[in-house]
Amino acid sequence: MARWLTILVAVLAALWSGYWFAGRTAVTRGADAAIADLRAQGWTLTYDDLSVGGFPNRFDTTVTAPRLVTPDGAFGWTAPFVQVFALSYRPNQIIAVAPPQMTFDLAGRMVEATSEDLRASAMISVSSEPELQRATLVAQSLNVDDPEFGVTVAAGQIALRQTEGRADTYDLAATLTTLRMQPFLHGLLDPDRQLPDTFELIEVDATATLPPDSQLGALDLRQATLVWGDMRIDLNGAMQVGPDRRPEGRLTLDLTGWETAFDFAMRLGLVPADRAPLIRAGLAGMAAGDGKVSAELLFENGQMRLGAIPLGPAPQL
Repeated sequence: MARWLTILVAVLAALWSGYWFAGRTAVTRGADAAIADLRAQGWTLTYDDLSVGGFPNRFDTTVTAPRLVTPDGAFGWTAPFVQVFALSYRPNQIIAVAPPQMTFDLAGRMVEATSEDLRASAMISVSSEPELQRATLVAQSLNVDDPEFGVTVAAGQIALRQTEGRADTYDLAATLTTLRMQPFLHGLLDPDRQLPDTFELIEVDATATLPPDSQLGALDLRQATLVWGDMRIDLNGAMQVGPDRRPEGRLTLDLTGWETAFDFAMRLGLVPADRAPLIRAGLAGMAAGDGKVSAELLFENGQMRLGAIPLGPAPQL
């Protein structure tokens, strides 16, 4: 009996080894084909080495010293390496890991990005016409080093999942904590620097519908939160884009620090000067004793309204 078990294990091991080596060949050929396709489209893509390891349970693809440039030369990316991992028994689920440091060339402007951890994962449907079913991006201690538009993020996560039974609809969840801006970017958003240079929290939980045959879409916003200094904005509701490219729908707004928010909107020119006194008086009338405003933000017939306060034309998307 033991002899037959030994033979069975040996046969299974040989079959699995054959499967893995065949899979490695398929991964290598797939990578080569993708690279050739990019080059045929005019992209520049070079690297020092491409290898596939991970026997017996994974396909670990490592590209050493990759360099990528768009056909028009306006964007480039270089890194010491990039790695893509997949379980050999679930090759449609992949994880891509970025190196601690990368360099981006933005039309001649060199930007360095460093992180303690930066990775993305994705799950693709197994079919003749594969679709993205799930994707996640995770970052820890991300620093984009640019003298003007640089930012640092303590932690961030963006998750995308195809809504069950709806190919054109995705659930989205995103969280960024402690996002700090360089002085130049801070000055663009807040010219008088009345607010700090750091967003404590940016959070979104929503479902987005993006029909492939139309530019029109819809958004079911379960929660959106922005915390910046003593200002906190919470939104939830449903929106869709109308034929005129303007949003239609209604959102529930909870606003803490309404005076700070109003002054900020005034500085950015978001509040029409001729309506500013009316809007300020209306917000003051709606504010509770703690300075919090709760109201409905309505988008209808190309116009915006906060409660009974008209805000003017809705933006065209």
